[in-house]
Amino acid sequence: MENDGGVLLGQGSGNLTTTDCVAQSMAVGPIFSAAVIGGALAGLAGGVGPFVVLITMVGILGLGYVISEFAKRYSGAGAVYEFLAHTLGKRTAIFGAAAYFLAYAFLVGGLPMAFGFTATGFWQTEFHQNVGWWVFGVALIIIVTAVNVLGITFSVRAQLTVVALSIIPFIILAIAVIAKGGVSGNHFSVFEPNHIASGGSVFKGLLFAILMFVGFELAAVLGEETAKPKRSIPIAVFTVILITAVIYLVTQYIGTIGSGGPQKIPFDFQAIATHYVGSWLSALIGIAIMLDIIGIAIGFSAACARGLFALSRDNLLPKAFTKVSPRRVPIVGTLSISGLMVVLMVLAGLIWNWKNATTNTSVPFDAFWMFLIASAFGSFLISLIYAILCVAAVRMFIREGTLGKGIIPAVLGFLISAGGIAAQFISGLAPTGTALWGRNLGLIGLVVILVWLIFNVVVHPANVEAAGDHALQHQLTETGL
Repeated sequence: MENDGGVLLGQGSGNLTTTDCVAQSMAVGPIFSAAVIGGALAGLAGGVGPFVVLITMVGILGLGYVISEFAKRYSGAGAVYEFLAHTLGKRTAIFGAAAYFLAYAFLVGGLPMAFGFTATGFWQTEFHQNVGWWVFGVALIIIVTAVNVLGITFSVRAQLTVVALSIIPFIILAIAVIAKGGVSGNHFSVFEPNHIASGGSVFKGLLFAILMFVGFELAAVLGEETAKPKRSIPIAVFTVILITAVIYLVTQYIGTIGSGGPQKIPFDFQAIATHYVGSWLSALIGIAIMLDIIGIAIGFSAACARGLFALSRDNLLPKAFTKVSPRRVPIVGTLSISGLMVVLMVLAGLIWNWKNATTNTSVPFDAFWMFLIASAFGSFLISLIYAILCVAAVRMFIREGTLGKGIIPAVLGFLISAGGIAAQFISGLAPTGTALWGRNLGLIGLVVILVWLIFNVVVHPANVEAAGDHALQHQLTETGL
């Protein structure tokens, strides 16, 4: 598909398949989320993590319906940008798109730290050598940049391969733990909310359960590059939601019944693998988690680059972001996201050194620290956009006379995303420590975006109007299914 300037986005534009769209949405990173975020969810949910995943899945399916209905109508690379322009107006669309892609930019920006933290621990355990986390972080950036520069067809298929390989060790672990019955036999109390342990809360766990699903909608950014977006994107969205939900339900179940007991096995899949199968499976799970981080980074980076492309071609960002490579990749956006990852790595180190200097300590750098801040920042903004999209969908359904068909999914999606936002400010549920930094930075980010929008409205009103008009042009013209 061409933009107004004649720039073609995507290799052979319009050749991506349903499988490619599924691969892009698998950037949700089910293995990494299950292993890392799932551990936090289990603790906060008080032993009923599978139940929390189940109710979250219902709300996410509502969101999936909303995204799918939008994708059947509008196909721009900006996705959220076009969805909101057609329903809540031009300025809301610009604000929402800026918040959405900023959130994903920070999520991908924090991944080199997560990868460095994970890979360093793995290297020490398996090879008994200390390698700086930043070495692995730089390696991730190089891999992700190279894959995305090669083109969207290559990148989405690389993602799917990574996910397929990374899930195999977890299948082996699930079979072993269930077959042995964990520490006290198989049971279904983990699906019953009246069995929550003291200090646990469904609402506390809900925040992390939502974060585990973030990214399921990213197939929508491929609308301009997909052969049949009206068919492929909805299939991809629901397929990914269901696949990831099954992964989370199974991993939460085996983690819950497989941990604890007289040996006090931690809710850690590598430790569980060592206990029930052997150290060889623990090593494979470590590799699987690292592979999944690579897949997440590829998908998030590709989505962000297309968001920058969409805003740039509408004169809301420098025109350089519309530049595409011979492979029809938004090359400036792709390299900019890689640059952001480098900047956040450096910034994390500088802040940590400053903290040590001001407290007169020499605490070793915690590479996971910046990732947690970036995750809290991103999930806060994305939950807000999810809620806004549900409101936008209701307006669209009313206008089209289909409210009866779409109201329940939209309400379910709104409740799950609005609940995640509300909990950020409720005493006893609100984040503390590092996560609080992320939430506060999210609030600052919203203010910055609002100021940026006001500046453009006042100084460049014609650009804002033209951008909104261009977003309104991205109505799906596909006739076949």
